[in-house]
Amino acid sequence: MRSKESEKYRPVRRLLGRLIKAPAAFAVLWPVLLIVGGYAAWHRWGAVHVAGKYSGIDPTMIQVTEPPPHVRTNLVKTVYRDTAMEGLSILDRQATAKIASAFSMHPWVRKVIGVRKLPGGQIDVRLEYRCPVAMVHVYKPNDPENRSYFFPVDGEGVLLPGNEFAEAETRNYIYIEVPDVYTSNAVGTPFGDASVEAASSLAAVLSPYREQTQIRSIGIFGDPRQTDVLQMELTMQSGARMTWGSPPGREVPGEPTAQMKLKSLLSTDQREDADLRVASPAHIIKR
Repeated sequence: MRSKESEKYRPVRRLLGRLIKAPAAFAVLWPVLLIVGGYAAWHRWGAVHVAGKYSGIDPTMIQVTEPPPHVRTNLVKTVYRDTAMEGLSILDRQATAKIASAFSMHPWVRKVIGVRKLPGGQIDVRLEYRCPVAMVHVYKPNDPENRSYFFPVDGEGVLLPGNEFAEAETRNYIYIEVPDVYTSNAVGTPFGDASVEAASSLAAVLSPYREQTQIRSIGIFGDPRQTDVLQMELTMQSGARMTWGSPPGREVPGEPTAQMKLKSLLSTDQREDADLRVASPAHIIKR
């Protein structure tokens, strides 16, 4: 007499027996059917789901390097809006390169260090920001009111967004005073004048010491037409003038380096005129 347990598993045994006796061709066909079915299911449901989730980039999923205090604009929002990033798919093989290119166009960005895709659709963008070191004080040509304007620049003479600075804040920077200079260039591009760009490189050296030394402005010394290298001078808050000489890194033979001149400046009475190109032995840095 067969047990109830034996009767229970009889259909399963029959099925296994049939599969064992099945032809070899059916054993090959079965995985193929699974693959075809899976492929059809992906195109029917899976592709639609993924495409819906990753067809565009969500700006809330983009994180960037924490900007310094002088960058007050919403960088992600601005770049997303101005570069039509919503049309870019995160599944695009060139997505990281395109995102890097989009952020590199912003005037506050000096360099895009890297872009990474993170789990869940997040995007990490590492940035190096530009830092304002001076304000170029200019007068607009043919302005009947002779109004003055201030253009913020970084140490490379690149124009920065001026609408993010209040008028009172311009006093917190060294002024660059070059007669008859003006620009219509776009922010994020060079100012376009060799004198301004040379003064900007000097401002990058001096800006950390602006308050300590009471520097008011950087100007051009002498006649630029009589020398291959622009010569500059500093005007102090006291009204004293300090002859600086060549821009940093472009010193003529025998001229003290920028660091030697800076050391002389720090030890000089800022209320009296001085020529920083004449460094006393006490100001020479020993190595």
